[in-house]
Amino acid sequence: MSSYLKVTVLVLVGALIILGCGKGEKGSSQPAETDLFAKAQEFQKENKFEDAISTYRQLIRDFPKTKQAANSQFMIGYIYANHVKDYAQGKIELQRFIDNFQTTADSGLIAGAKFELQWMGKDIEDIPILSNIGESSSPPDTTGSGK
Repeated sequence: MSSYLKVTVLVLVGALIILGCGKGEKGSSQPAETDLFAKAQEFQKENKFEDAISTYRQLIRDFPKTKQAANSQFMIGYIYANHVKDYAQGKIELQRFIDNFQTTADSGLIAGAKFELQWMGKDIEDIPILSNIGESSSPPDTTGSGK
């Protein structure tokens, strides 16, 4: 076998090995997007918010065109707004979600992000649509006594 043919075979074998090691594939050292999302959710449940945010960011970086990336960006904004109480960063992250994932994300999440952006940091009593929730109203007077 000529040295040129040997080099060509080695290059082809090397390329096949590299292509076979795609992110998130079986046998790969990179976790799949669903694994990363589950890991981030677990951190969130354990109130390890910085770890959750970091894992969500890794998912967005490694799998940017997926629905899980859209969900991850939303969750980053949600964590900042509702757990960390960093409203400025929460607004940045939710706006990034709307800007970057408008076509990928669920319409319900888009609406939720817009609602969060509008009312973030406000007391429930200051939000017209929510201010009546939980109020107990007296039942109508059916006795005719006017009480």
